[in-house]
Amino acid sequence: MAAASLMVHITEDHNEVLTYIYRAIARKKLSFSKNTLLHFDSHPDLLIPPNISASDVFVKEKLFSSISIENWIMPACYAGHISRIVWVKKEWSTQISDGEYIFAIGMDKDTSQIRCSSTEPYFVSELLYTPRDNLANIKDITLTVVTFDSSNSLQTMCEVLEELSDNSNIILDIDLDYFSTTNPFLSMYSEKQLDILATLYKFHEETTPELSAARRHKQLSMLSSTIKRLASQTSSASLSNSVEYSDPDSERLDLIRTLVTQEIESKGKVDPETLHEHGCTFDTCGLPHHISTEKEIDKHIADSVELLSRLKLKPRLITIARSSDDDYCPKEQVDVIQEKLLNSLQSLYKNMTITKHYSE
Repeated sequence: MAAASLMVHITEDHNEVLTYIYRAIARKKLSFSKNTLLHFDSHPDLLIPPNISASDVFVKEKLFSSISIENWIMPACYAGHISRIVWVKKEWSTQISDGEYIFAIGMDKDTSQIRCSSTEPYFVSELLYTPRDNLANIKDITLTVVTFDSSNSLQTMCEVLEELSDNSNIILDIDLDYFSTTNPFLSMYSEKQLDILATLYKFHEETTPELSAARRHKQLSMLSSTIKRLASQTSSASLSNSVEYSDPDSERLDLIRTLVTQEIESKGKVDPETLHEHGCTFDTCGLPHHISTEKEIDKHIADSVELLSRLKLKPRLITIARSSDDDYCPKEQVDVIQEKLLNSLQSLYKNMTITKHYSE
């Protein structure tokens, strides 16, 4: 009997792969629960959609319309479909430190939104932390973060991920920006603006996660409201004469005023929501940026496929995101990376059926 085909779904935006994961579950190609996501990416993608209630997770239309590239995994965890995440990253990705993290995800009893009990700065800085005893409908999640670079040899990686060899419920998920990535915001702002954003939005840890979250909430609320007020001014000249605002101290107000002034002078207007959203990416470390050479890309692909081979992994599904439209994977490299990756995967998995869900 011929081996069953291994489905490979390639999308442009990363959140689009969730559609095909859910479709595989419905068709019983994947287990309904306790799946492991082996996630090769320059970004963790472990945020939570801001405008979705916990109950909406179980309504596919609402779920798929609410998720985006940075927050598509955690809803699937809350739904019980994914219980283990292994984030394989390169040395330029520092959003979460290497290690194993076990935490709960559930419905916040006060807000009915999805929250988690992890006290890692990545989650606390995004206001996603809630103590376990304030969560309902809890699912326990294991997150393993491992950096695959020169300090971690293939042998070391095999030892760290050895237990995956016996796992029959693996989704192999690859973002092409794992091999080469850009921070698109670097080209959108001046060096001065980037420095200001990093200063204003830096996350400060307190003695407890509760205090850290409270301070972070106050910080982000102040920044959002002040940027909106200043952005309502009609010109950069009027900003210098604008009324004083009571929220931030004078030093921070001066920085925000400079930030908004430069936006008006360079772009003619300010989109306060977008500016604030971009500022929030400077919470703990900023977004990764490393444009790989062709030689580096070849090595990253070869190492990754060799790791899969040594672990003897047999994924039930492969999902691949291009991430080029939003400039996280360089447009001039994405097609070459995709072709080389697919060629290497086909040498490992002979029975792949590849579907491209994007316009070439």
